[in-house]
Amino acid sequence: LQAGLNQSDDPAEIAKYLKANSVDTVMGPLTWDEKGDLKGFEFGVFDWHANGTATDAK
Repeated sequence: LQAGLNQSDDPAEIAKYLKANSVDTVMGPLTWDEKGDLKGFEFGVFDWHANGTATDAK
């Protein structure tokens, strides 16, 4: 990511860089599609309860 940022501070150029390159993060490598959406990125949203349990948020 730093390499892409060193090349430009123009948001369109940064987006172009991200769409063409993988970025290593603490969550592993991230990649983006042509629309700018993360590829293969999934997450869950949970309701946490006072007793320490969690259920899927609806």
